[in-house]
Amino acid sequence: MDPDRRSGARLPTNRSGKILCGAFAWDCVIRDLSSQGAKVQMLASAAPPTQAQLVDLVAGQAHDVMVAWQKEREVGMRIVRTYDLRGLSPAAVGAAKRIWQAFRAAPPAP
Repeated sequence: MDPDRRSGARLPTNRSGKILCGAFAWDCVIRDLSSQGAKVQMLASAAPPTQAQLVDLVAGQAHDVMVAWQKEREVGMRIVRTYDLRGLSPAAVGAAKRIWQAFRAAPPAP
């Protein structure tokens, strides 16, 4: 087994997320997360772009990310920058904020 090359400890999560790149959005589950990286599970078979935004729909955050590795539907991402969507946000995360707001406004599942 390869040694773990992560620079920070990741905490297990099970959060709903979206991967955004331009006009495209993919549903995912954020499986673990740290300030430097994340492991996500894509809900559909797709090759994510090498650079994208990862939206944590539960925490109200968007992360500029670079894909570090992919194995089937699991994707390791390096976090480059993090944005808080709960207040004023730069235009660069406008789509992420709209998706997060729609998620918050949706009624809970039965």
